[in-house]
Amino acid sequence: MDAIQQNCLTAILTFLLLPVVGLGTAPDRAAIDELVKPFLKDKPYLALVVGITRPEGHQVFGYGEVALEGKKQVPDKATIFEIGSITKIFTGTLLADRVLSGVVRLDDPVQKYLADDLTVPRRDERAITWLHLATHTSSLPRVPPFFVLSALLKGETYNPYDKYDQAALQRTLASLTLNRPIGSRFEYSNLGIGLLGLALAQAAKAKSYEDLLMQRMVRPLGLTDTRMQLSAEQSKRFAPGHDKDGKPTSPWTFACLQACGGLRSTARDLLLFADAAMGRKKTPLADAFRMAQQPWRETCRKGESVGLCWFRQEQAISKSDMLWHNGATGGYRSFLALAPEKGVGIVLLSNSPHALDALGVAILKKMAEEENGPGSRR
Repeated sequence: MDAIQQNCLTAILTFLLLPVVGLGTAPDRAAIDELVKPFLKDKPYLALVVGITRPEGHQVFGYGEVALEGKKQVPDKATIFEIGSITKIFTGTLLADRVLSGVVRLDDPVQKYLADDLTVPRRDERAITWLHLATHTSSLPRVPPFFVLSALLKGETYNPYDKYDQAALQRTLASLTLNRPIGSRFEYSNLGIGLLGLALAQAAKAKSYEDLLMQRMVRPLGLTDTRMQLSAEQSKRFAPGHDKDGKPTSPWTFACLQACGGLRSTARDLLLFADAAMGRKKTPLADAFRMAQQPWRETCRKGESVGLCWFRQEQAISKSDMLWHNGATGGYRSFLALAPEKGVGIVLLSNSPHALDALGVAILKKMAEEENGPGSRR
């Protein structure tokens, strides 16, 4: 689900992500093909969608084949994939929206907004705030203690979050002892972002995190296929996942921690999201995106900071900053990256456990060079 995870098993243990559609031209397709070809080698089961947004509009390129309703077809802008931890930047932007709406404050203890049966651990008389959760500085672990062992013993590694419900979260929080001072260090935490989403829903008195996300972000941005629960029609466009050996895998479902990785989406929707995130498309969330993308804390990697769940890598693309997040579930990988100063963004979606980060960065660099090089479109 994140950049550290390298294959399906690691994702489970640590999470624990032909025809041109739109404005494509032959040179664009050839340039993308050249980058994608080595990635596709010896992966006959893999379906990959590459989406690009530039000032002129969108392009979507499909590679490989996906089996839908018994028929093999090239994936396209409407093919649905699990997007894993890209869900987190939806969650971080939703938090910014709630702050700007006056519902919560970043420095408020998150405990203030949770139901009485959920007790967030403290340390040194200090409480975990919204900002701690959103910047991965809460000192909460990556996943709940014994989460991996429990999934292994129950034979649920194929879908490890399915049975982890609010009662399980209650037991986890009640028994946790923080190993270091709150706010002292960056450590990526699926548990922390899952708790953040639940707390946002409770603060808004919403039925669920998904309902709040639909109301405040998904519908206002016009994202018709970004969901946790797919309709019957959407299920017909949901690409089956694969493990590292190309064997079919089970989709992931979330009983409680949806905010850390439960969304499914399409290249079309994520390109619209990217446009809104770069301010190219006028939306009521413009200020929320700007707030979420600010470099609130440094991470443990040189030149990298974290906003409200968004990662920022300094000078990564043609001497401009890159905003990004990736995702991984048992049988899927995803990557979204923006170079706002260059006006370009990319989305990669795949139904295999092979990491997309390096390929995604290479494509983004190529598109940024085209936008600013000799004879550029600008």
